[in-house]
Formats: sequence, C-alpha cells, structure tokens
Amino acid sequence: MLQKMRKVWPLRPAIMVALLMTATFWLAGCDGSGSDSYNDPDAEYMAQDAATMANVEPAIVKGWVENGCIVPETGQRVIILDCVPNPPGAFKYSDKESWFAGDAAKIKENMAQQYGADSPQYLMVDTLAAGNLLGHIPGALPSVSHEGYEVTNRNDGPIIAEHEVGTGDLIDQMLRKKGVTKDDVIVLTTSRYDYPGFCPSRLWWTLRYWGFSRDHIRVLNGGNKAYAMYAKSQGVAEPLQKGVTTPLVTPSNFSVVDLPQKFFNERISLGELNTLIDSGRTVLPDNDPNKVVILDTRQPPVAYFFKDADINRVPDILEATINGYSWDPATKAFSNGVSTLNLSQMLFTSTDGLQIPFSAVSNPPIDLSVAPANIYLGIHMNPAGGPLAIPLGAKPAAFEAILRGAKVTKTPAFNITVPALSRADGGYKTPEEMRAVFAAAGIDGSKPIVTYCNSGALASIYYYALKEVAGFKNVRMYDGSWQEWANLTAFEPATLDYVATDNFTAYPNYPAGSPKIQFFAGPNNYFNYDAVNDQFVDVVTGAVVAADIIKSGGQLAGNPAWDVITRSQFVMFRPSATVNSPNQTYLPGVNWPTVETFPSYQGAGNLIREEDELYQGATPSSGGGAPTPFVPTGGGC
Repeated sequence: MLQKMRKVWPLRPAIMVALLMTATFWLAGCDGSGSDSYNDPDAEYMAQDAATMANVEPAIVKGWVENGCIVPETGQRVIILDCVPNPPGAFKYSDKESWFAGDAAKIKENMAQQYGADSPQYLMVDTLAAGNLLGHIPGALPSVSHEGYEVTNRNDGPIIAEHEVGTGDLIDQMLRKKGVTKDDVIVLTTSRYDYPGFCPSRLWWTLRYWGFSRDHIRVLNGGNKAYAMYAKSQGVAEPLQKGVTTPLVTPSNFSVVDLPQKFFNERISLGELNTLIDSGRTVLPDNDPNKVVILDTRQPPVAYFFKDADINRVPDILEATINGYSWDPATKAFSNGVSTLNLSQMLFTSTDGLQIPFSAVSNPPIDLSVAPANIYLGIHMNPAGGPLAIPLGAKPAAFEAILRGAKVTKTPAFNITVPALSRADGGYKTPEEMRAVFAAAGIDGSKPIVTYCNSGALASIYYYALKEVAGFKNVRMYDGSWQEWANLTAFEPATLDYVATDNFTAYPNYPAGSPKIQFFAGPNNYFNYDAVNDQFVDVVTGAVVAADIIKSGGQLAGNPAWDVITRSQFVMFRPSATVNSPNQTYLPGVNWPTVETFPSYQGAGNLIREEDELYQGATPSSGGGAPTPFVPTGGGC
C-alpha cells in the first residue's frame, strides 16, 4: 500500500481587500519623470475596469507615442514596458543588449547558444532584421522578468519553488524603478520574437494580481512586431529604435498598497489545486456541471514522431542506412565513416521518406485516453499510425506527466496551440474567433478553468486569452506550474522500468517557427495511480507495478502527504542520482534538481497568499535591496 497521508482543505473564497489610499500622478513623457499629485478616490480608479478590454491595438499605441506618450482623451501618461526574460548571465548577451537593442548579430549569437545555428529561431533573425522588425518602440523601457522582481523563489508550504509571483515589496521596487505611478497607463509589449506573448502576459497577470485596473495595464496586441508592421503600412520606414539608450526615469514612491483592491484569486495555490484534484472534479466529462477544466499549456505537443512501420519499437530511421549514413548509438549521430549528421539534419533533409510527413491534418496526436501499444515519451508510437503527444517539462523536475484530468493543447478533435489563437501579425484573434477555437476543445467558459505550463509563462498567455480576450469569467493560473509540481514526489524509481531514456532534440524546418522537439529513440513506459486500490498500475497493460520497481523516497523523503505523483497521469520518472539510465541524454542539472522541501508541513498550502494579504508596504526591514537575478537555463518569463 502507498499509505497516503493527506489532509484535505476546502477551497478558500476570493478575499478582496478595500483600501483608501492617496496616489501620486506625474504627468510627463515616456521617461517616467514628473511631480504633480492629486487625490484619486477608489471608485474613480476602478470605474472603467469592467468595461475595458486589456488588449490595445498597434494603431492606438502609435497614436499615444506620437502624442508624447500621453492618452489624449484623459491626459494620462503612458509608460511602455518592453518585456523580455533574460538579464546578463543567461546567455552571452542580455535581452536588453540584444533583442531590446535590435542588435541582429548579438541576437544570432544568443540564438545559436540557446537553440543551435540550424534552428528556426536562429534563421529567422536575418529576415526580421531585413524587414526592420528588430528593436523597441520609441520611449520604451526594458522590463526583465528574471531580474528577480516579477518572479521569485517562494514557498506555498511544502516546497520553495522558482517563478512564483513576486512579493509586494519586490513589485513595489520594480515599479518605482520604472517611475510608475497609480494613474499611469502601462503598455506591455515585447521586442523578443521567439517568446511571443509570454512576457507581457506574465507581467499583466502579476500586476493584475496586485490590484491594477484593466484600463491601467494594457497589452499591445501582437507586440513590437505588430506595431512595426502597422507603422510601416502607414509609411514609417523604421518604426522601431535600436540601441540600449533609454529615457531618464525619475523613480516614484508608488506602492501596490495604494491600489483599492487586490485580485489574489487569479492565482490558485498548491493547496487549493491539490484539493481540487482530490475532489475528482478535474476528471469529470466536459458536460458535467461540476467539471473543472485543467489546461496543460506546455507546447508542443505536436504531431512529430519517428516512423516505426514494422512496429518493433525501434524507429525505422535508426535501422536504415541512408546515403551511406547509419546510426551510431555511441555518439547518437549518423556517420558514414568520414562525417556525421545530427538528428535534425537526418530527419528534415536526408531521410528519403523514412519520416512520416509533418502534417497536423494527416498525423494529429491521438487522444490521451487511447493507450497505444508502443509508447515513446513525448512522442508516443501507436501501431495505428498516430502519435500520442504529451508535453515534456522544460524545467528541472523529477518526473514527466500531466495533472490528473488535464487537457493538452492539441488532439485529433481540437487544436488550441498558440498559433491557433493568433492572427498573422502575432496578435490575439478576436473574442469571437477565440471562443470558437476553445469551444472545439470543450471549453466554453461555463466552468472553472485552471492553466499551467512549465513555469507560468505559457500558462499566462492562456489565462490572458481565456479571461481577457475570450471573456470567460472563472479563470485562474497555477504559477508554480511544472517546476513546482513535478518536484513534489514521495516516490522514486528503483529500476529503469519507468525512467525516461534516449531523448534527442531536433529543430524542424516545418513549420518554420516551431520550437525544438523532443524525440525518444527508446521505448518508455508510463504508470498511473489507482486510488481505489492504493497502487500504481501500468498505463498500457493495467498490471500492478511491483513495489521493487517504484519505491518510497523522492524529494519528499517518502512522506506522501504532499505527493503529486498520485495526483498526475501518464507518469514516468526522469533519471535520478541513484537510478540513471546509461542512455539518457538530458543535460546535467535538468534531472532531479536540488530543491528545498518540507515534507512534514501540515498547513493549507497557501502561504504565498497569506503573506501577500498581510503586505502593508515596504518597511526598513522588508525591502530596499535588489534581489539576486535568475540565470535561467533556456530563459523564460
């Protein structure tokens, strides 16, 4: 028996804190300076909130910029924040000196380091540069998510996790540095095109959480690319600025405590999420009125997989000699005795038809409820010819899976990947179009929705699309996401039976903008938790997994009170320090990271909200010093 020891806590209602504060309004340009002040009643601040759509179109923002960064109808100052993820240290150049500066050479060096010189991300830079699409909007200020203000290490109870919402003190410090005051209109955009929408939506969610009204935080629909394309259509040859020089900013004394209410219920805590899954509501049919939709927004999944025509669980490409090249398992490359080709080159340029065409129409992922006979992690082999695509965690974690009952973003029945939500210039589709896309996935806004991803970046795009564009009322985001969830295990592998093996990274050239894809050459097996009999069972065979295959232990030292392996589906461990597949090819530091957990914690798993509800502004002991910046592997918002 797995001896579950869980305490079940009820979901807490939203707590809206009404505060009457005095705000400062500085009427100036995009530089964040000024000194005029006045009293702004709470009712006035929130008056337009319900009637405002947070999206703002490029034509409107261009008009504001040309008007000296002033909203002509209201006289409000406009502060444009160009949201990018990486400070110095993540790659050779920071995002400020590469993407924000519009420096194509530096961007290419970073893209080669992050993705490889044969990746679409690298190859697209020259095209963007030729089209005058690199750089920032005139007067914009860079806002770097991984400076440690917007996202930070925090603890909801049983684990200290990265990428949690910034504390009130950290957010105050960040906004004061930008010169933000209560009455400003903040426009969020991005100069970075390999993370379209991630960073603006994440900062929007964060500022909304801390109490900003919709008409004071706007997202530029389509970011800098849409702005530049529109400006060029209006005869502006070079609409974006180059370089790192930014306007002089006069720091403000703003604090989020000046805002009349908070929206803490936009975030779902770890404790609430556990209780929700334990209730069984996440696995109910879509037509059940008690259904709660959990949406796994990690991407892919897409229909990329190895062809295995003879169904012997060895991909055909690894068994064939193609143009004199054959697979060398020692080097994990293809060699003809003189030169080598990597997997990307073989898959997309040299396979002579051995790979199945990359078509979402002809080869869509199969439904997660259909268990194939031959399983490959990430890309699952199916004798019927279709793959079962489960997202892979890009962040350090102990296991792969999805939350119990979660929908993924692509199945044969629906496609709600980011491209399906987007228009040609990268902006969001209209509310009507957006609702139609989600309806195909059984999401109509009539039931509660929770979004998650690897670290809250993609989840914020879906949160924003669902709530702020489609107009669905009950949407929450799990900002802890996979980097928190997949490290909360009270179990670990004792053998290689359920350990990921033989993964490879490739960069497809179709579609051109696709991110890297994880392929697995070796077969992998999954297990699920059987709550009725308190045991683990094999996904395909249904056989009980023996106790000598999965043992007590893991990050929670065997205490299952906060274990989430039992709250997940399609589970398979990553290699661990004690059980490490000789064929595993994950990068060092990705498998089973060193995390600080508190297995005996007995609270509600809601410490972050409890702390934030008590925030009354910075004190001499609570702030003033800048946090330590993140140096994220692979970046992120």
